[in-house]
Amino acid sequence: MTGAALARRAWARLSWRGLTLATSGIAWISYGASLAVQPRYGTVRGIQVLLGLAPMPVWGWAWIVAGAVALAYAVARPGRDLPGVAAAMAPPLLWALAYALGGASGTSATAWGAVAPWATHALGISIVAYLTRPRLIVPVVVARGNR
Repeated sequence: MTGAALARRAWARLSWRGLTLATSGIAWISYGASLAVQPRYGTVRGIQVLLGLAPMPVWGWAWIVAGAVALAYAVARPGRDLPGVAAAMAPPLLWALAYALGGASGTSATAWGAVAPWATHALGISIVAYLTRPRLIVPVVVARGNR
């Protein structure tokens, strides 16, 4: 099999949905490792609300696990990869919420600046998941609304 044929076969298996899960998975594993080993001061200040529930290394490992799940499901067929989609979306949504609460509670005056980047990353994943969804998991109401 030639390199081009191998690349076409890999793309047929991944497509945009799998590529989104794979890149998010790699990013979350990398980010989680940095949190577990050497978290940045701004991150620690911004997510104080979460640090009352668990220390930073635990949150780092949560990101790593979510990334591994997203990466593992990158090769699953659409519709069977929903745990991977959830794993790719959950950490940035949690971080967005934590930063929003950090800003609102006054623990970090600049936390509000991190809400949109984290929330929009999760939104990007959901958009790709929606656009590449299999028809069988889309409610009839949504299909009728697109006419």
